[in-house]
Amino acid sequence: MTFVVRLVLALAFIVPLGAASLHAQTFGPSGPGGGAGKPTPGADKPAPVPTPGPVFRPTTTDVTPPPAPPPTTAGADWGNSQVDVVYAEPQDPRFRPIRERLMRRQVLEQLRLFLSPLRLPRKLLVQVDQCNAEQRPYQPGGAVTICYEYIAKVAQLVPPTQQIGAPPPESMILGAVIQQVLHEVAIATFDILDIPVWGRERDAADKLAGFIMVQFGRDVALRVMVGAARYFELSERQWTQADFASEQAPEAQRFYNYLCIAIGADPATFRFLVDQNLMPQRRAQRCGNEFLSLRQAFVQQILPHVDVQLLKRVQSATWLMLDEPK
Repeated sequence: MTFVVRLVLALAFIVPLGAASLHAQTFGPSGPGGGAGKPTPGADKPAPVPTPGPVFRPTTTDVTPPPAPPPTTAGADWGNSQVDVVYAEPQDPRFRPIRERLMRRQVLEQLRLFLSPLRLPRKLLVQVDQCNAEQRPYQPGGAVTICYEYIAKVAQLVPPTQQIGAPPPESMILGAVIQQVLHEVAIATFDILDIPVWGRERDAADKLAGFIMVQFGRDVALRVMVGAARYFELSERQWTQADFASEQAPEAQRFYNYLCIAIGADPATFRFLVDQNLMPQRRAQRCGNEFLSLRQAFVQQILPHVDVQLLKRVQSATWLMLDEPK
């Protein structure tokens, strides 16, 4: 199954430090047998739905409409891509099924096409590799690496039994992996384009990644945003004392930051996050303005580096095979 993806890149800003731990909750729009959370006694009335954040669309009148895109992105080459991709052969045989599955889905190939409108001054290598650790942070001038160990950890966190109303396991894995890829590509983009970032770089990269994810179209955005948030919740890392000196925000804060981006981008679709008390009302009221800040940053900092014709083509293509290829 494929869905229409809408490409947008954005620059990110810092948000205040949030809660340090999470309790299990049920995700998903309310419905028959759904897992809508019940308001706690004395809870405030539901917050008003934030104003939708407008999604960037090129409005230049002198751009000739591009030719119709191919029915699928498999094997396509639209030019201008400065992104090379590699599935490195893992030494540990336990990771080989992960590599094979990623290759069947053409995850990195789709990413390469997806990023083709971005005019980078140099080549960027995006690879999946065995790291002997869960992460291999991006180094200036280097490659973006997603570790097989990280993907294996995400899969291990999937609950053995699915709760009613919870996102399907595949959505959590897909959302967490896409979030990690786009997070690392965001850091590389800041480096290559020499984009100034106020505050912690990884907080900025989180905002950029989340902003891209809500541009995938309603159905895919719902799956990947909720899936990524579910991963942060299930991580259940308890932050104490010196942990807060980390360059990365706590998982609990990242959980709320991603949900806020979703609410700001599409308040109607993600209203259930407020109705089910997954997002505090005081934060939900600010999500629309936070999303507008992301859009403004994109227009000022990223748009000058984007090929508008290729952007239109990417927006018209189909992406993200959520089912296994036959």
